[in-house]
Amino acid sequence: MCEAVEQRWSERVRVVIKQSLELTRTAQIEKAFVVLDAAIAEAILEHQGEWILTLCRHAAVLAHAKGDRRREIEYTKREIEYTKQALPHAKDYRFAAYNFAQLLLRDGQVDLAQRYAIEAYRLRTASETEADRDLTAAIIKQWPNIAEHC
Repeated sequence: MCEAVEQRWSERVRVVIKQSLELTRTAQIEKAFVVLDAAIAEAILEHQGEWILTLCRHAAVLAHAKGDRRREIEYTKREIEYTKQALPHAKDYRFAAYNFAQLLLRDGQVDLAQRYAIEAYRLRTASETEADRDLTAAIIKQWPNIAEHC
């Protein structure tokens, strides 16, 4: 992606998130979601996967904070869809797979989440860096019996 487009989207997302938070603070939650939905639609049209994820995650958190379970579910489903599409292109797949497992777990997709956690666990590098140890600890904390599946 060209640097100018990346910079434009970075600024666009920053402004949209700030605007949605300001609207929420002034009890204009519906307007906040209109702003977010418009930005998500624009990001989809321009194939801006990273920004789609960021905006969907923000909208889901906002919906959760406001107790809007319907919207929270809707945005989480979008986040899952876009994360799954982006997963094969992740810079560090093992961490991306673990984060995707956490997202699926929050959505109640326990079996699928465990499959991605197992995959992340299997992909730990043999070098056992600090990052690998942290990843292993996080996976084992959530799925204590994971080694039995590997």
